[in-house]
Amino acid sequence: MPLLPSRPLVLSSLLLCLVVPPALSQVRVTPPVVKPVKPATPSQAPQLHLARIEGLRDNGPAAIDRPLPAGWALAGFDLRFGNGDHKLRRIGVLGEERFVRFALADSNGDDPFNGAARLTALPGVRVQQVSAEGGGKFEIPLPGRAPADSTLVLSGFEFRRADGTDANLRNVGLWLVPERNVVQVSLTDDQGMDFRGLEATLGAAAASAVIPLPGLLETATVMAGTGAATKGIAKMSGKYRGYRVTVQYAWIPNALVAQKGALAGTQARRGATPSSRIDALQGFEFTFNNSDHHLLGLGMNSRGNGDVFFQDNNTDDPLQWSATYLTLRGGR
Repeated sequence: MPLLPSRPLVLSSLLLCLVVPPALSQVRVTPPVVKPVKPATPSQAPQLHLARIEGLRDNGPAAIDRPLPAGWALAGFDLRFGNGDHKLRRIGVLGEERFVRFALADSNGDDPFNGAARLTALPGVRVQQVSAEGGGKFEIPLPGRAPADSTLVLSGFEFRRADGTDANLRNVGLWLVPERNVVQVSLTDDQGMDFRGLEATLGAAAASAVIPLPGLLETATVMAGTGAATKGIAKMSGKYRGYRVTVQYAWIPNALVAQKGALAGTQARRGATPSSRIDALQGFEFTFNNSDHHLLGLGMNSRGNGDVFFQDNNTDDPLQWSATYLTLRGGR
């Protein structure tokens, strides 16, 4: 009768088999692949949201045709006084979940105006907001580090001078500079400004330069917290007229960008369709070249065909404007 191995010997053999794999085999454990969640896939068509209203005074909300997702980019806007040109105290387009808040007013805020905005949905993208006070031209450092392989898009803005005051407009501009993680802003009239070499400070190329710009303040007061919106705005910032600017922005992956584009011109109105679709503005600038003026209105791509509007009551003043934008992947 054959002898059976003892129970301890059997258990030891089993344990040895479990611990020591066969000499000629290799065991490789592959963990499950975890795919990162992307804000949007390139194949998805950008969804457009529209807001339009007439007869607002000073500022107010306009309902968006569909509620916005978590993120959005400003693709176009138009703000115009309804009763002629005026000096300027505040101007802006700020997005909310179900509304766009428009602002356009002189010192007393009793003049009717019309507002329109085009917003491109960016699901999964977080819109951030920063406010600062200064005068002339200055830069706002954005909080945190710039995400890798990403770029900036504009989601909204507002320029605002001190309550009870207003002034003519010489230049207004806003440029996102992802390479330096800053926003460059400008709101000027002829008070305190040295306009020698002004043209060299205009445009996206100047905004992205590392060297300081003529008329650029060395410092600006970056504001944070709920008290920022109610704090009084200084009438003067050094030799420049003071103002507060609020910028809404978002970082998006470079993989979402199909094409970069730019517009520029010297006419008060433009209606020619650009070579590529405007889905997200990255910056804009409007300048009267001869002196400061009242403002009738200004706008960029409010109808989606690259339209531009910038003038006082007449169209006889030399001027220039420019803008940069992105076309996102997908088609409508």
